[in-house]
Amino acid sequence: MSDSESEVAAAVEPTEIPMPLSDLANEILDTQPANSSSTLSFPPIATAPVLYVYSIGAMTVTDSGLTIKDGFGRNIPLTLASGDGSGENFYSGTTQSGKKVNVHLVSSEPEAPLQDPESLWQPGDPIDEVPVNGEAHETEVEVTPALLASSQMKPLLAVATTDDAMTVATPAGVNVNQVLTYDSTLQVAQPASQVSHAGGSITMSRADGNTALGVELEDENGASTLTVPIATPAAAKKNNWTEIYYTTFIAPKFVNAKLCRLSSMDHVTMYHNGNNRSWKSLSNGSAYASYKTVAGVKVDWARRKMYNIAKVGISKGYDHNYRFTRQKQASAKGIKFSKQKQTSTYANVEIKHAIGNPLCNAAGAISHTTNIKMYRSGLVKVISLRVRVPNHEVYARTNLKGSWTNLDRLSGTSFYCLTFPCGRQGMNKSRMLPIR
Repeated sequence: MSDSESEVAAAVEPTEIPMPLSDLANEILDTQPANSSSTLSFPPIATAPVLYVYSIGAMTVTDSGLTIKDGFGRNIPLTLASGDGSGENFYSGTTQSGKKVNVHLVSSEPEAPLQDPESLWQPGDPIDEVPVNGEAHETEVEVTPALLASSQMKPLLAVATTDDAMTVATPAGVNVNQVLTYDSTLQVAQPASQVSHAGGSITMSRADGNTALGVELEDENGASTLTVPIATPAAAKKNNWTEIYYTTFIAPKFVNAKLCRLSSMDHVTMYHNGNNRSWKSLSNGSAYASYKTVAGVKVDWARRKMYNIAKVGISKGYDHNYRFTRQKQASAKGIKFSKQKQTSTYANVEIKHAIGNPLCNAAGAISHTTNIKMYRSGLVKVISLRVRVPNHEVYARTNLKGSWTNLDRLSGTSFYCLTFPCGRQGMNKSRMLPIR
């Protein structure tokens, strides 16, 4: 490129190019490239628009790598800055006009369908009990996960940034429904401007992506919103631990035990204990205070170790005057961890959870099947399928300190759903955790 061309390129990154309203509508809203796999939603055009030529443009993600172009369609050479081909990889490059480009490529294992949680337990199944001791039966087991090879990972999402622009891209077969930004209260606000490219990538102003950014993806498993990490290798390495806890609890102080009285011939116990609380405050030191069950995972990134945590609360009975009558303790063996795998930046675990009430033979178990994916940069993703009772909540944090980030809360329905099928409820959530 000549000196004069360089001067022109530098002068127009980014540049506002006025366009007639009709031309812009054709360019952005009506014309979708034939090979594009994205369906995009845009805010209505309220004022005379302009088309931005950003410092970065289209990006393509495939199993063999990624390519990115500048706003004028010229290739930007990329160099691997950090990563081993699995989990998270960071690339760097420079546009012809001198803009530094950073790319974060997120990969994961292909997701297998979750087992139906109602198949894990049937009313009347024997409950493994343990002697009542303290407030809960719990286990914490250190495991060495299987190491994943880069060939077992598939690209999920790429994020490219300069100081003024951002491009997000997904591989073929994953559609980008829309790109969302969030304010400090996590209320959705559309970006002010965004440009779609062939192949499914989207470019927007960096100002629109400086807050938490979400990309709503859709594949054969349905739609999910993924919080896009704006991460660097240095920031990721500051995170030595990621921990996540999936907790179930019963909000009222007491629940009616009518169905259980009929099955156990116990006509004295009229109520069972609940947890007498609402959703947890994120400022609390413990993510699992006051619960019926807890399934937790801690990842030690430096040593490539995992810790599986299972906790089960005591079941207590009360008479019609709410006076204590009896108690029993279910074992934590109904919380099973499998598919523990890890790389230097990625960890995966699957949980099969079925814990019954030892005071009630007629009821089924508190059940869910859950897949958890964690990245050292702070990104966590939870996919779960549950029986619709009781309340379920998921919290996570980094470096074993600081406040917890809530991933999701699912309210319970009738306790008859433990015995009579009421349908399952799914969860598909991801968040970018702050590294504390």
